[in-house]
Amino acid sequence: MTPPTSPPLRPHRRAARQLLLGLVPLLVVGLVLLVALAVRLGDVRAPLAAGTATATATVTAVGTAPDGRGLDVSFTDEEGTPRTGVIELERALDVPVGARLTVRYDPDDTADGSARVHTDGDAASAAVSDVVFGLVAVLVVLLAATALTTARLLGRPRLRSRPALRLTATHVVVRQGLLVRSWLEIDSSAGLRWLPVHWAPELDRLTPGARIEVRGDPARDRLVLPVVEGAEIWPSGRVRGREPRGELRQAAVDPAATDVGLARQARADGVLPFLAPVLGLLWSYVDSSGPLGFLAVTALSAAVLFWLPQLLGSDPRSPGRT
Repeated sequence: MTPPTSPPLRPHRRAARQLLLGLVPLLVVGLVLLVALAVRLGDVRAPLAAGTATATATVTAVGTAPDGRGLDVSFTDEEGTPRTGVIELERALDVPVGARLTVRYDPDDTADGSARVHTDGDAASAAVSDVVFGLVAVLVVLLAATALTTARLLGRPRLRSRPALRLTATHVVVRQGLLVRSWLEIDSSAGLRWLPVHWAPELDRLTPGARIEVRGDPARDRLVLPVVEGAEIWPSGRVRGREPRGELRQAAVDPAATDVGLARQARADGVLPFLAPVLGLLWSYVDSSGPLGFLAVTALSAAVLFWLPQLLGSDPRSPGRT
């Protein structure tokens, strides 16, 4: 098949705006969480940072306050003065009386009564580990989302340089749960191929089986760039050799279709983030992180659940029109 001579493509900026619509809120939520966790880390590390002296302590009582998680210990400090202290564990453990532990304590704490001392694996150490894990997890999510979005923003325009073919295509819509995506069913030299694409009004005006320009060969390339009415249609995934899973139907043709604003896109994708509190509750239960853990995971999950449909190129139209 001889590649045709084609006029310059008209960049379709809606897909780029949709990608940024998902990324910006995620970055805002993630940065707020990073700041909050950094402040929290300073607070939970303060007691451990004060424990600059070490000693070997002997357990004198088990299951004391608070909540039966305490270990009463006795030790001799650096000055040779006998002292007592309490180790707060993350959860109650059966530690034998008389066991010897290496503890850290604040040498400047000269208050009467039992001092708060620390050992590896106690509640204070666990709190620091939890906050550090949260910082790393949020940072990984932000870096991954930014990398995937940036790769798409920079990589899709490079498809313009590929050889052009004229192939027949039909606009179809696939529903998987709450997610609705636009696809092009393309008749290539190797048979039917399916390509997920970011929605554009030109797709709604496309008649079934119409011939369109495709930059690249769907029969052998993982990514191709369809061109409809002179406008590029960004793919939101790779070319598939099998019919996509889900409820597939031919999209309605609307010769008068016009662009749909991002506000409507946000409303269409605003359902998935309502699942975030369920993830927050699950995490706070498994991790025993309490209300703060619930709020942090709920906020981050909501942002991710809003970003993901934008990356996948969700269709902004109401379910009734698909």
